[in-house]
Amino acid sequence: MTACDRIRLFEQVRAVPYGTDGAHDAQSLLTAPCGDCLAKSAYLLQGFAALGLRVRRVRWLYLLPPHPAQVALLPSRQDVHTALEVAVGGVWVLVDATHDPGLAAAGFTVAQWDGTGPTAPAYPAVGPVWRAGDPAPEPVPNASLDEEPDPSAVRAYQAAYNRWLREVRAGA
Repeated sequence: MTACDRIRLFEQVRAVPYGTDGAHDAQSLLTAPCGDCLAKSAYLLQGFAALGLRVRRVRWLYLLPPHPAQVALLPSRQDVHTALEVAVGGVWVLVDATHDPGLAAAGFTVAQWDGTGPTAPAYPAVGPVWRAGDPAPEPVPNASLDEEPDPSAVRAYQAAYNRWLREVRAGA
């Protein structure tokens, strides 16, 4: 299994449009028009494992982008991101294929990968990075808040966010 095989899989998954209104798991990513970080990382995990690589899920808290304006409807911009670490040559490296190239125009980090070193993370971590197998619990966004997010506000934000992502790709 070569670096070219790893890069090819990474680029195929990265090319799938990022969005939170599409696939949320590996299987759905095959048919959905877009996928979130959960779907993209799960698909990569299965693909890299099938190529014989050791792979583990990683998660961390991050802050949602300040756009669109409906993010202000949420009690906090904190969310949790999921990506992977892959053991390449005995070294664990971050592999994050979350954002498709069309989102670079809005300032999203669109990772490049050489098949051996780490990629840039889609979002900077706010706090520690959790790794599959860690004894600590997985990160939970907004764990310190007393209030639950209003479901209608979350739906309004997500609809506006996914519409904005499509507009960015379309060059609007």
